[in-house]
Amino acid sequence: MQLLDSCNLSLSVSSRLGLKFLPSIPICLRLRILLGLTALALVVGAAFYVHRFATSATVFAVADLESVDVVNAERVTPAAVRERFAEDVGRTVFAVPLGERRLSVEEIPWVEAATVQRVFPNRLRVYVRERTPVAFLRQGQSLWLVDGQGVVLAPPEGASYSFPVLSGVPETLTAAERRSRLGLFLEFVADLDQNGKAYSEQISELDLGDADNLRASVADGDGAVYLYFGRGRYQEKFETYLEHRRLWQQSGETVRAVDLRYRGQIVLNPESGAEPAKR
Repeated sequence: MQLLDSCNLSLSVSSRLGLKFLPSIPICLRLRILLGLTALALVVGAAFYVHRFATSATVFAVADLESVDVVNAERVTPAAVRERFAEDVGRTVFAVPLGERRLSVEEIPWVEAATVQRVFPNRLRVYVRERTPVAFLRQGQSLWLVDGQGVVLAPPEGASYSFPVLSGVPETLTAAERRSRLGLFLEFVADLDQNGKAYSEQISELDLGDADNLRASVADGDGAVYLYFGRGRYQEKFETYLEHRRLWQQSGETVRAVDLRYRGQIVLNPESGAEPAKR
């Protein structure tokens, strides 16, 4: 306040004396600018030294890959996650690019999403959300697992699953096309199992090759029966099959395929040219 008052006083006296001033920055404003720049320099300097200390001090350095904690990994091995941080050994936790490492971990097929955190003073922690397989997938002579997004997964060693086998999803499909095909399967299961009925457990295989005519196989006596579902009304059509199956079994008739696509009638062994049977 004293500095501002003296500045105002000097300007007032000079004005009464009739002195003329060339346009210039007032002394008080100069002092304020100088003080502001000095404060800014101190803040920047302090930030620089803090950053330098944080990124170079050995107390924050990642000692080895065992310093990376992996949480919620069941099918993904901790080693597979930790190897994504190999180049960070010796760096401080502040120098580890968390976003890049998260994306790298999510490239592991079984990982759906990941979160990477710094744990002070010198550890990292990775939270993993794994993918959930929904079916087996046959591609050529190989049998894989697949999740609802169409991501193909290698079966974990020693794991046991009870899923139908899907076909009609060749390796040549794009990720978006695989996701679309798996959407057909999820729609099929949801419709088949509605109202608490677990009919999907009776499905052995499902061919997704034709979106307008899903073809499933079920175990029946000494062989498999192929069911042509078309598209939609899957539970209704499956119950129609169940209603007639007992009659076919009692009559001793051999049925290897049933076309359920048409309302009011079913076709037995359609590839043999059999006549449709009324419901």
